[in-house]
Amino acid sequence: MNKKENLKFKIFLLGLIILLASFLRLYKLSFYPAGFNADEAAIGYNVYSLIQTGRDEHGNFWPIHFKSFGDFKPGGYFYLVLLFVKIFGLTELAVRLPSVLLGVLSVLLIYLLVFELFQSFSLALFSSFFLAISPWHFHFSRGGWETNAATTFILLGFWLFLKGIKNPKLFLFSILSFIFSMYTYHSARVIVPFLLFGLLIFYRKFLFNQLKWLFLSGILGIILLLPLIFSFFSPVAVSRFSGVGFLSDSGPLWRANELRGEHQNWNAPKIVFLHNKFLNYGLSFLENYFDHFQGEFLFLSGDEIERNRIPGNGQMYLFDILFLPLGIYFFLKNKPKNWQLVFWWLAISPLASAMTFQTPHAIRAHNMVVPLIIISSYGFYNMLLVLKKISSKPLFTIYYLLFTIFIIWNVSYFLHQYFIHYPKVYPAAWEYGMKDLVSFISPIKDRYLRIYITDQYDQPYILFLFYLKYPPEKFQKEVILTPRDKFGFSTVRDFDKFYFEKIEWAKIKEERNILVCGTDKEIPNDVKILKKIDFLNGEPAFKCVEIL
Repeated sequence: MNKKENLKFKIFLLGLIILLASFLRLYKLSFYPAGFNADEAAIGYNVYSLIQTGRDEHGNFWPIHFKSFGDFKPGGYFYLVLLFVKIFGLTELAVRLPSVLLGVLSVLLIYLLVFELFQSFSLALFSSFFLAISPWHFHFSRGGWETNAATTFILLGFWLFLKGIKNPKLFLFSILSFIFSMYTYHSARVIVPFLLFGLLIFYRKFLFNQLKWLFLSGILGIILLLPLIFSFFSPVAVSRFSGVGFLSDSGPLWRANELRGEHQNWNAPKIVFLHNKFLNYGLSFLENYFDHFQGEFLFLSGDEIERNRIPGNGQMYLFDILFLPLGIYFFLKNKPKNWQLVFWWLAISPLASAMTFQTPHAIRAHNMVVPLIIISSYGFYNMLLVLKKISSKPLFTIYYLLFTIFIIWNVSYFLHQYFIHYPKVYPAAWEYGMKDLVSFISPIKDRYLRIYITDQYDQPYILFLFYLKYPPEKFQKEVILTPRDKFGFSTVRDFDKFYFEKIEWAKIKEERNILVCGTDKEIPNDVKILKKIDFLNGEPAFKCVEIL
Protein backbone atom coordinates (compact mmCIF):
# COMPACT_ATOMS: atom_id res chain seq x y z
CA MET A 1 0.00 0.00 0.00
CA ASN A 2 1.57 3.29 -1.11
CA LYS A 3 1.43 6.52 0.90
CA LYS A 4 -1.61 7.89 -0.97
CA GLU A 5 -3.58 4.66 -0.53
CA ASN A 6 -2.55 4.52 3.14
CA LEU A 7 -3.85 8.06 3.68
CA LYS A 8 -7.17 7.20 2.00
CA PHE A 9 -7.48 4.10 4.18
CA LYS A 10 -6.92 6.12 7.36
CA ILE A 11 -9.47 8.72 6.25
CA PHE A 12 -11.87 5.85 5.58
CA LEU A 13 -11.27 4.52 9.11
CA LEU A 14 -11.86 7.98 10.56
CA GLY A 15 -15.10 8.16 8.60
CA LEU A 16 -16.20 4.82 10.07
CA ILE A 17 -15.40 6.06 13.59
CA ILE A 18 -17.46 9.22 13.04
CA LEU A 19 -20.33 7.11 11.68
CA LEU A 20 -20.09 4.90 14.77
CA ALA A 21 -20.11 7.95 17.06
CA SER A 22 -23.11 9.35 15.17
CA PHE A 23 -25.08 6.11 15.36
CA LEU A 24 -24.40 5.61 19.07
CA ARG A 25 -25.52 9.15 19.88
CA LEU A 26 -28.52 9.33 17.54
CA TYR A 27 -30.02 5.89 18.18
CA LYS A 28 -33.50 6.36 19.73
CA LEU A 29 -32.45 9.79 20.92
CA SER A 30 -35.97 10.90 21.83
CA PHE A 31 -36.48 7.81 24.02
CA TYR A 32 -33.10 7.34 25.74
CA PRO A 33 -32.26 8.58 28.26
CA ALA A 34 -35.78 7.46 29.20
CA GLY A 35 -37.59 10.61 30.15
CA PHE A 36 -36.68 14.26 29.89
CA ASN A 37 -35.05 16.05 32.78
CA ALA A 38 -35.99 19.44 34.18
CA ASP A 39 -32.81 21.17 32.98
CA GLU A 40 -33.47 20.01 29.41
CA ALA A 41 -37.07 21.21 29.66
CA ALA A 42 -35.85 24.56 31.01
CA ILE A 43 -33.57 25.00 28.01
CA GLY A 44 -36.34 24.10 25.57
CA TYR A 45 -39.07 26.21 27.15
CA ASN A 46 -36.88 29.27 27.61
CA VAL A 47 -35.82 29.07 23.97
CA TYR A 48 -39.49 28.67 23.00
CA SER A 49 -40.23 31.75 25.09
CA LEU A 50 -37.47 33.69 23.31
CA ILE A 51 -38.87 32.74 19.92
CA GLN A 52 -42.40 33.71 20.93
CA THR A 53 -41.71 36.87 22.94
CA GLY A 54 -38.01 37.79 22.79
CA ARG A 55 -37.82 37.13 26.55
CA ASP A 56 -37.11 34.16 28.79
CA GLU A 57 -39.66 32.53 31.09
CA HIS A 58 -39.10 35.28 33.68
CA GLY A 59 -39.49 38.09 31.17
CA ASN A 60 -35.78 38.93 30.78
CA PHE A 61 -34.85 40.30 27.37
CA TRP A 62 -32.41 38.02 25.47
CA PRO A 63 -30.26 37.29 28.56
CA ILE A 64 -26.72 35.90 28.66
CA HIS A 65 -27.69 33.98 31.81
CA PHE A 66 -31.10 32.36 32.16
CA LYS A 67 -32.63 32.74 35.60
CA SER A 68 -34.50 29.44 35.27
CA PHE A 69 -34.63 27.81 38.76
CA GLY A 70 -32.65 30.65 40.29
CA ASP A 71 -29.43 28.92 39.17
CA PHE A 72 -28.73 31.36 36.29
CA LYS A 73 -27.74 28.91 33.55
CA PRO A 74 -25.17 30.22 31.01
CA GLY A 75 -26.90 31.05 27.75
CA GLY A 76 -24.56 29.57 25.14
CA TYR A 77 -26.32 26.24 24.71
CA PHE A 78 -29.74 27.91 24.82
CA TYR A 79 -28.88 29.95 21.74
CA LEU A 80 -27.55 26.86 19.95
CA VAL A 81 -30.85 25.12 20.64
CA LEU A 82 -32.85 28.08 19.35
CA LEU A 83 -32.38 27.20 15.67
CA PHE A 84 -33.39 23.58 16.31
CA VAL A 85 -36.57 24.54 18.17
CA LYS A 86 -37.33 26.88 15.28
CA ILE A 87 -36.98 23.94 12.85
CA PHE A 88 -38.33 20.98 14.85
CA GLY A 89 -40.63 22.75 17.27
CA LEU A 90 -40.59 22.38 21.05
CA THR A 91 -39.53 18.72 21.25
CA GLU A 92 -37.05 16.58 23.12
CA LEU A 93 -35.17 16.04 19.86
CA ALA A 94 -34.70 19.77 19.31
CA VAL A 95 -33.10 20.17 22.75
CA ARG A 96 -30.84 17.11 22.51
CA LEU A 97 -29.74 17.23 18.87
CA PRO A 98 -27.23 20.12 19.21
CA SER A 99 -25.45 18.20 21.98
CA VAL A 100 -25.31 15.10 19.78
CA LEU A 101 -23.85 17.00 16.85
CA LEU A 102 -21.27 18.65 19.10
CA GLY A 103 -20.42 15.25 20.58
CA VAL A 104 -19.77 13.85 17.12
CA LEU A 105 -17.73 16.96 16.27
CA SER A 106 -15.60 16.27 19.37
CA VAL A 107 -14.73 12.85 17.96
CA LEU A 108 -13.35 14.56 14.86
CA LEU A 109 -11.68 17.32 16.87
CA ILE A 110 -9.79 14.96 19.16
CA TYR A 111 -8.41 13.25 16.04
CA LEU A 112 -7.25 16.60 14.68
CA LEU A 113 -5.86 17.68 18.05
CA VAL A 114 -3.91 14.47 18.70
CA PHE A 115 -2.49 14.45 15.20
CA GLU A 116 -1.43 18.08 15.59
CA LEU A 117 0.22 17.30 18.93
CA PHE A 118 1.99 14.04 18.06
CA GLN A 119 1.93 13.73 14.24
CA SER A 120 0.67 10.15 14.44
CA PHE A 121 -2.30 9.02 12.34
CA SER A 122 -2.63 5.78 14.28
CA LEU A 123 -2.63 7.45 17.70
CA ALA A 124 -5.12 10.06 16.46
CA LEU A 125 -7.41 7.29 15.18
CA PHE A 126 -7.24 5.40 18.48
CA SER A 127 -8.05 8.60 20.38
CA SER A 128 -10.99 9.31 18.11
CA PHE A 129 -12.30 5.75 18.48
CA PHE A 130 -11.90 5.74 22.26
CA LEU A 131 -13.82 9.03 22.54
CA ALA A 132 -16.56 7.73 20.21
CA ILE A 133 -17.25 4.83 22.59
CA SER A 134 -16.38 6.60 25.88
CA PRO A 135 -19.12 6.13 28.53
CA TRP A 136 -18.42 9.60 29.94
CA HIS A 137 -18.63 11.32 26.58
CA PHE A 138 -21.41 9.14 25.14
CA HIS A 139 -23.79 9.76 28.05
CA PHE A 140 -23.34 13.52 28.18
CA SER A 141 -23.63 13.99 24.43
CA ARG A 142 -27.03 12.22 24.27
CA GLY A 143 -28.81 14.66 26.57
CA GLY A 144 -29.22 18.42 26.46
CA TRP A 145 -26.08 19.04 28.52
CA GLU A 146 -24.36 22.42 28.42
CA THR A 147 -21.14 20.83 29.71
CA ASN A 148 -20.79 18.70 26.57
CA ALA A 149 -21.05 21.80 24.41
CA ALA A 150 -18.41 23.56 26.52
CA THR A 151 -16.00 20.62 26.21
CA THR A 152 -16.41 20.65 22.43
CA PHE A 153 -15.61 24.35 22.15
CA ILE A 154 -12.62 23.96 24.49
CA LEU A 155 -11.34 21.20 22.19
CA LEU A 156 -11.91 23.37 19.14
CA GLY A 157 -10.17 26.34 20.76
CA PHE A 158 -7.18 24.16 21.73
CA TRP A 159 -6.79 22.77 18.19
CA LEU A 160 -7.18 26.19 16.56
CA PHE A 161 -4.54 27.60 18.91
CA LEU A 162 -2.08 24.92 17.78
CA LYS A 163 -2.88 25.61 14.14
CA GLY A 164 -2.41 29.30 14.90
CA ILE A 165 1.29 28.71 15.58
CA LYS A 166 1.75 28.45 11.80
CA ASN A 167 -1.25 30.54 10.75
CA PRO A 168 -1.64 33.26 13.42
CA LYS A 169 -4.96 34.52 12.05
CA LEU A 170 -6.48 31.39 13.57
CA PHE A 171 -5.75 32.77 17.06
CA LEU A 172 -8.83 34.97 16.55
CA PHE A 173 -11.03 31.91 15.96
CA SER A 174 -9.34 30.07 18.82
CA ILE A 175 -10.20 32.81 21.29
CA LEU A 176 -13.77 32.95 19.94
CA SER A 177 -14.17 29.24 20.59
CA PHE A 178 -12.65 29.42 24.07
CA ILE A 179 -14.85 32.36 25.02
CA PHE A 180 -18.01 30.74 23.69
CA SER A 181 -17.27 27.74 25.91
CA MET A 182 -17.19 30.15 28.86
CA TYR A 183 -20.62 31.45 27.89
CA THR A 184 -21.86 27.86 27.69
CA TYR A 185 -20.97 26.31 31.04
CA HIS A 186 -19.69 27.57 34.39
CA SER A 187 -16.74 25.14 34.67
CA ALA A 188 -15.20 26.45 31.45
CA ARG A 189 -14.75 29.84 33.15
CA VAL A 190 -12.20 28.22 35.43
CA ILE A 191 -10.63 25.74 33.01
CA VAL A 192 -10.14 27.96 29.95
CA PRO A 193 -7.93 30.64 31.59
CA PHE A 194 -5.68 27.94 33.06
CA LEU A 195 -5.54 26.09 29.75
CA LEU A 196 -4.69 29.27 27.86
CA PHE A 197 -2.02 30.11 30.42
CA GLY A 198 -0.41 26.71 29.84
CA LEU A 199 -0.51 27.13 26.07
CA LEU A 200 1.04 30.60 26.26
CA ILE A 201 3.83 29.40 28.56
CA PHE A 202 4.53 26.25 26.57
CA TYR A 203 4.67 28.01 23.19
CA ARG A 204 6.16 31.29 24.41
CA LYS A 205 9.21 31.01 22.12
CA PHE A 206 7.04 30.62 19.04
CA LEU A 207 4.57 33.30 20.05
CA PHE A 208 7.08 36.16 20.23
CA ASN A 209 6.88 36.32 16.43
CA GLN A 210 3.09 36.48 16.50
CA LEU A 211 2.58 39.32 18.97
CA LYS A 212 0.36 41.29 16.57
CA TRP A 213 -2.23 38.54 16.24
CA LEU A 214 -1.95 37.62 19.90
CA PHE A 215 -2.61 41.23 20.84
CA LEU A 216 -5.62 41.45 18.50
CA SER A 217 -6.94 38.15 19.85
CA GLY A 218 -6.47 39.40 23.41
CA ILE A 219 -8.35 42.63 22.68
CA LEU A 220 -11.16 40.68 21.01
CA GLY A 221 -11.29 38.31 23.96
CA ILE A 222 -11.49 41.10 26.52
CA ILE A 223 -14.28 42.85 24.61
CA LEU A 224 -16.31 39.66 24.30
CA LEU A 225 -15.72 38.78 27.95
CA LEU A 226 -16.87 42.14 29.36
CA PRO A 227 -20.51 41.08 29.87
CA LEU A 228 -19.29 37.92 31.60
CA ILE A 229 -16.81 39.83 33.77
CA PHE A 230 -19.52 42.22 34.93
CA SER A 231 -21.77 39.27 35.74
CA PHE A 232 -19.14 37.89 38.15
CA PHE A 233 -19.93 40.78 40.47
CA SER A 234 -23.68 40.44 40.12
CA PRO A 235 -26.25 38.37 42.03
CA VAL A 236 -25.93 35.84 39.20
CA ALA A 237 -22.47 34.68 40.27
CA VAL A 238 -23.18 35.08 43.98
CA SER A 239 -26.33 32.99 43.69
CA ARG A 240 -24.66 30.20 41.77
CA PHE A 241 -21.54 29.87 43.92
CA SER A 242 -23.39 30.32 47.20
CA GLY A 243 -25.46 27.31 46.25
CA VAL A 244 -22.84 24.87 45.00
CA GLY A 245 -19.50 26.34 46.17
CA PHE A 246 -17.56 24.34 48.73
CA LEU A 247 -17.27 27.50 50.87
CA SER A 248 -21.01 27.23 51.49
CA ASP A 249 -20.29 24.10 53.53
CA SER A 250 -19.79 25.24 57.15
CA GLY A 251 -18.27 21.89 58.13
CA PRO A 252 -14.58 22.90 57.80
CA LEU A 253 -15.23 26.08 59.83
CA TRP A 254 -16.95 24.16 62.63
CA ARG A 255 -14.21 21.53 62.56
CA ALA A 256 -11.55 24.23 63.05
CA ASN A 257 -13.49 25.67 65.99
CA GLU A 258 -13.93 22.20 67.47
CA LEU A 259 -10.20 21.43 67.30
CA ARG A 260 -9.28 24.81 68.78
CA GLY A 261 -11.76 24.18 71.57
CA GLU A 262 -9.82 21.08 72.60
CA HIS A 263 -6.92 23.34 73.69
CA GLN A 264 -6.91 25.32 76.93
CA ASN A 265 -5.45 28.40 75.30
CA TRP A 266 -7.69 28.07 72.23
CA ASN A 267 -6.99 31.57 70.90
CA ALA A 268 -3.19 31.41 71.08
CA PRO A 269 -1.41 32.28 67.78
CA LYS A 270 0.10 28.78 67.51
CA ILE A 271 -3.33 27.14 67.93
CA VAL A 272 -4.95 29.50 65.47
CA PHE A 273 -2.13 28.78 63.02
CA LEU A 274 -2.73 25.01 63.28
CA HIS A 275 -6.52 25.08 63.34
CA ASN A 276 -8.16 27.68 61.13
CA LYS A 277 -10.80 27.84 58.44
CA PHE A 278 -8.30 28.66 55.67
CA LEU A 279 -6.38 25.45 56.28
CA ASN A 280 -9.54 23.35 56.57
CA TYR A 281 -11.12 24.78 53.45
CA GLY A 282 -7.81 24.24 51.64
CA LEU A 283 -7.80 20.60 52.71
CA SER A 284 -11.43 20.33 51.65
CA PHE A 285 -10.54 21.66 48.20
CA LEU A 286 -7.67 19.16 47.85
CA GLU A 287 -9.94 16.31 48.91
CA ASN A 288 -12.51 17.40 46.34
CA TYR A 289 -9.81 17.66 43.68
CA PHE A 290 -8.33 14.20 44.23
CA ASP A 291 -11.81 12.64 44.44
CA HIS A 292 -11.87 12.84 40.64
CA PHE A 293 -8.89 10.50 40.34
CA GLN A 294 -10.42 7.75 42.49
CA GLY A 295 -10.61 4.37 40.82
CA GLU A 296 -14.18 3.82 42.00
CA PHE A 297 -15.33 7.01 40.25
CA LEU A 298 -13.33 6.43 37.08
CA PHE A 299 -13.77 2.69 36.56
CA LEU A 300 -16.42 1.15 38.81
CA SER A 301 -19.44 3.22 39.85
CA GLY A 302 -19.05 6.75 38.45
CA ASP A 303 -20.89 9.81 39.75
CA GLU A 304 -23.15 9.43 42.79
CA ILE A 305 -26.02 11.34 41.15
CA GLU A 306 -28.38 8.90 39.42
CA ARG A 307 -28.91 11.14 36.40
CA ASN A 308 -25.15 11.21 35.79
CA ARG A 309 -24.28 7.53 36.21
CA ILE A 310 -24.93 4.25 34.42
CA PRO A 311 -25.39 1.24 36.74
CA GLY A 312 -22.40 -1.08 36.90
CA ASN A 313 -20.08 1.34 35.09
CA GLY A 314 -17.58 4.07 35.90
CA GLN A 315 -16.84 7.14 33.83
CA MET A 316 -14.23 5.12 31.93
CA TYR A 317 -14.12 1.49 30.85
CA LEU A 318 -12.55 -1.38 32.76
CA PHE A 319 -9.90 -1.72 30.03
CA ASP A 320 -8.80 1.82 30.88
CA ILE A 321 -7.54 0.45 34.21
CA LEU A 322 -4.73 -1.05 32.14
CA PHE A 323 -4.36 1.51 29.38
CA LEU A 324 -4.28 4.66 31.53
CA PRO A 325 -1.28 3.61 33.69
CA LEU A 326 0.45 2.36 30.54
CA GLY A 327 -0.22 5.72 28.88
CA ILE A 328 1.30 7.60 31.82
CA TYR A 329 4.30 5.26 31.79
CA PHE A 330 4.95 5.59 28.06
CA PHE A 331 4.46 9.36 28.10
CA LEU A 332 7.04 9.71 30.87
CA LYS A 333 9.36 7.21 29.17
CA ASN A 334 9.13 8.45 25.58
CA LYS A 335 8.50 12.14 26.32
CA PRO A 336 7.05 12.84 22.87
CA LYS A 337 6.80 16.45 21.78
CA ASN A 338 3.88 18.28 23.47
CA TRP A 339 3.23 15.52 26.01
CA GLN A 340 3.29 18.06 28.87
CA LEU A 341 0.18 19.78 27.48
CA VAL A 342 -1.88 16.62 27.94
CA PHE A 343 -0.84 16.35 31.58
CA TRP A 344 -1.44 20.07 32.10
CA TRP A 345 -5.01 19.71 30.84
CA LEU A 346 -5.52 16.66 33.04
CA ALA A 347 -4.17 18.52 36.08
CA ILE A 348 -6.50 21.52 35.67
CA SER A 349 -9.59 19.62 34.45
CA PRO A 350 -11.14 18.97 37.91
CA LEU A 351 -10.43 22.45 39.32
CA ALA A 352 -13.90 23.88 38.75
CA SER A 353 -15.57 20.79 40.16
CA ALA A 354 -13.25 20.80 43.18
CA MET A 355 -14.57 24.26 44.06
CA THR A 356 -18.02 22.77 44.71
CA PHE A 357 -19.27 20.71 47.63
CA GLN A 358 -20.43 17.63 45.68
CA THR A 359 -17.49 15.60 44.37
CA PRO A 360 -16.50 13.78 42.31
CA HIS A 361 -18.86 15.34 39.79
CA ALA A 362 -19.06 13.98 36.24
CA ILE A 363 -20.75 17.08 34.79
CA ARG A 364 -18.52 19.79 36.23
CA ALA A 365 -15.37 17.79 35.43
CA HIS A 366 -16.59 16.63 32.02
CA ASN A 367 -13.65 18.19 30.14
CA MET A 368 -11.44 15.70 32.03
CA VAL A 369 -12.52 13.03 29.55
CA VAL A 370 -10.32 14.52 26.78
CA PRO A 371 -6.85 14.17 28.41
CA LEU A 372 -7.85 10.82 29.92
CA ILE A 373 -8.83 9.48 26.50
CA ILE A 374 -5.56 10.72 24.98
CA ILE A 375 -3.50 9.09 27.74
CA SER A 376 -5.44 5.82 27.53
CA SER A 377 -5.09 5.76 23.73
CA TYR A 378 -1.36 6.42 24.00
CA GLY A 379 -1.04 3.52 26.42
CA PHE A 380 -2.95 1.15 24.13
CA TYR A 381 -1.04 2.28 21.03
CA ASN A 382 2.39 1.89 22.62
CA MET A 383 1.44 -1.42 24.23
CA LEU A 384 0.64 -2.76 20.74
CA LEU A 385 3.97 -1.47 19.43
CA VAL A 386 5.86 -3.26 22.22
CA LEU A 387 3.89 -6.49 21.80
CA LYS A 388 4.46 -6.41 18.06
CA LYS A 389 8.17 -5.94 18.62
CA ILE A 390 8.65 -8.76 21.14
CA SER A 391 6.09 -11.27 19.80
CA SER A 392 5.86 -13.46 16.77
CA LYS A 393 3.20 -12.54 14.23
CA PRO A 394 0.76 -15.33 15.29
CA LEU A 395 1.21 -14.47 18.97
CA PHE A 396 0.72 -10.76 18.31
CA THR A 397 -2.47 -11.57 16.39
CA ILE A 398 -3.73 -13.52 19.39
CA TYR A 399 -2.95 -10.60 21.74
CA TYR A 400 -4.70 -8.18 19.39
CA LEU A 401 -7.79 -10.38 19.15
CA LEU A 402 -7.95 -10.81 22.93
CA PHE A 403 -7.81 -7.05 23.52
CA THR A 404 -10.38 -6.50 20.75
CA ILE A 405 -12.75 -9.03 22.33
CA PHE A 406 -12.31 -7.45 25.78
CA ILE A 407 -13.01 -3.97 24.39
CA ILE A 408 -16.08 -5.20 22.47
CA TRP A 409 -17.40 -6.97 25.59
CA ASN A 410 -16.81 -3.88 27.73
CA VAL A 411 -18.60 -1.59 25.27
CA SER A 412 -21.44 -4.07 24.77
CA TYR A 413 -21.93 -4.38 28.52
CA PHE A 414 -22.06 -0.60 28.90
CA LEU A 415 -24.59 -0.16 26.08
CA HIS A 416 -26.72 -2.99 27.50
CA GLN A 417 -26.72 -1.31 30.91
CA TYR A 418 -27.52 2.05 29.34
CA PHE A 419 -30.44 1.06 27.12
CA ILE A 420 -31.93 -1.81 29.13
CA HIS A 421 -31.13 -1.45 32.82
CA TYR A 422 -30.48 2.28 33.36
CA PRO A 423 -34.15 3.35 33.04
CA LYS A 424 -35.19 0.50 35.35
CA VAL A 425 -32.51 0.83 38.03
CA TYR A 426 -32.90 4.63 38.27
CA PRO A 427 -36.49 5.09 37.03
CA ALA A 428 -37.01 8.64 38.30
CA ALA A 429 -33.61 10.03 37.28
CA TRP A 430 -34.97 11.59 34.08
CA GLU A 431 -38.53 12.28 35.29
CA TYR A 432 -39.93 9.44 33.25
CA GLY A 433 -43.72 9.49 33.15
CA MET A 434 -44.10 13.27 33.23
CA LYS A 435 -44.84 13.41 29.50
CA ASP A 436 -47.55 10.76 29.85
CA LEU A 437 -48.96 12.63 32.84
CA VAL A 438 -49.26 15.88 30.88
CA SER A 439 -50.80 14.00 27.94
CA PHE A 440 -53.41 12.54 30.29
CA ILE A 441 -54.24 15.81 32.05
CA SER A 442 -54.20 18.17 29.07
CA PRO A 443 -57.55 17.15 27.46
CA ILE A 444 -59.43 16.97 30.81
CA LYS A 445 -57.93 19.92 32.71
CA ASP A 446 -60.98 22.15 32.14
CA ARG A 447 -63.11 19.82 34.29
CA TYR A 448 -61.34 20.88 37.48
CA LEU A 449 -60.91 24.03 39.53
CA ARG A 450 -57.44 22.97 40.66
CA ILE A 451 -54.94 20.30 39.66
CA TYR A 452 -52.39 19.25 42.27
CA ILE A 453 -49.11 17.66 41.12
CA THR A 454 -46.55 16.13 43.45
CA ASP A 455 -43.26 18.00 43.76
CA GLN A 456 -41.32 14.85 44.68
CA TYR A 457 -39.79 14.80 41.21
CA ASP A 458 -37.42 17.57 40.16
CA GLN A 459 -39.02 20.89 39.08
CA PRO A 460 -42.32 19.51 37.68
CA TYR A 461 -43.60 22.96 36.69
CA ILE A 462 -41.09 23.35 33.85
CA LEU A 463 -42.00 19.98 32.35
CA PHE A 464 -45.66 20.98 32.36
CA LEU A 465 -44.78 24.24 30.63
CA PHE A 466 -42.71 22.34 28.07
CA TYR A 467 -45.22 19.63 27.19
CA LEU A 468 -48.25 21.92 27.34
CA LYS A 469 -46.42 24.48 25.18
CA TYR A 470 -47.92 26.93 27.64
CA PRO A 471 -48.05 30.48 26.19
CA PRO A 472 -44.87 32.23 27.40
CA GLU A 473 -46.46 35.69 27.40
CA LYS A 474 -49.08 34.37 29.81
CA PHE A 475 -46.60 32.58 32.06
CA GLN A 476 -44.33 35.65 32.30
CA LYS A 477 -47.20 37.44 34.05
CA GLU A 478 -47.84 34.54 36.44
CA VAL A 479 -44.35 33.36 37.37
CA ILE A 480 -43.28 33.69 41.01
CA LEU A 481 -40.08 31.97 42.15
CA THR A 482 -39.86 30.63 45.67
CA PRO A 483 -36.94 31.71 47.90
CA ARG A 484 -33.74 29.78 47.18
CA ASP A 485 -33.15 26.56 49.09
CA LYS A 486 -29.83 25.62 50.72
CA PHE A 487 -28.46 24.56 47.32
CA GLY A 488 -29.33 27.90 45.73
CA PHE A 489 -32.31 26.65 43.70
CA SER A 490 -35.85 27.99 43.48
CA THR A 491 -39.04 26.68 41.93
CA VAL A 492 -42.50 27.75 40.79
CA ARG A 493 -45.30 26.47 43.01
CA ASP A 494 -48.21 27.26 40.71
CA PHE A 495 -49.40 28.68 37.42
CA ASP A 496 -52.83 28.69 35.83
CA LYS A 497 -54.77 25.95 37.72
CA PHE A 498 -51.70 23.76 38.36
CA TYR A 499 -50.24 23.50 41.88
CA PHE A 500 -46.95 21.72 42.54
CA GLU A 501 -46.45 20.61 46.13
CA LYS A 502 -46.13 17.65 48.45
CA ILE A 503 -49.46 15.86 48.50
CA GLU A 504 -50.89 15.84 52.03
CA TRP A 505 -53.94 13.64 51.57
CA ALA A 506 -55.60 14.32 54.92
CA LYS A 507 -55.70 18.03 54.05
CA ILE A 508 -56.35 17.90 50.34
CA LYS A 509 -59.20 15.40 50.43
CA GLU A 510 -61.46 18.10 51.91
CA GLU A 511 -61.37 20.11 48.68
CA ARG A 512 -63.82 19.58 45.82
CA ASN A 513 -63.64 19.55 42.05
CA ILE A 514 -59.92 18.88 41.98
CA LEU A 515 -57.52 16.40 40.36
CA VAL A 516 -54.66 15.07 42.47
CA CYS A 517 -51.61 13.31 40.97
CA GLY A 518 -49.10 12.04 43.50
CA THR A 519 -46.59 9.31 44.13
CA ASP A 520 -47.55 5.83 45.29
CA LYS A 521 -46.77 6.82 48.90
CA GLU A 522 -48.83 10.00 48.75
CA ILE A 523 -52.05 8.47 47.40
CA PRO A 524 -53.92 6.02 49.70
CA ASN A 525 -54.59 2.50 48.49
CA ASP A 526 -58.30 2.61 49.30
CA VAL A 527 -59.25 5.34 46.81
CA LYS A 528 -60.41 4.92 43.24
CA ILE A 529 -57.49 5.56 40.88
CA LEU A 530 -58.45 7.49 37.78
CA LYS A 531 -55.07 7.02 36.10
CA LYS A 532 -51.86 5.20 36.99
CA ILE A 533 -48.58 5.81 35.21
CA ASP A 534 -45.73 3.37 35.77
CA PHE A 535 -41.98 3.66 35.48
CA LEU A 536 -40.28 1.29 33.04
CA ASN A 537 -39.51 -1.11 35.90
CA GLY A 538 -43.21 -1.48 36.66
CA GLU A 539 -43.23 0.62 39.81
CA PRO A 540 -45.88 3.36 39.96
CA ALA A 541 -44.67 6.84 39.06
CA PHE A 542 -47.98 8.68 39.42
CA LYS A 543 -51.46 7.92 40.69
CA CYS A 544 -54.20 10.36 39.78
CA VAL A 545 -57.42 10.74 41.76
CA GLU A 546 -60.31 13.12 41.22
CA ILE A 547 -62.25 14.57 44.14
CA LEU A 548 -65.62 15.94 43.00
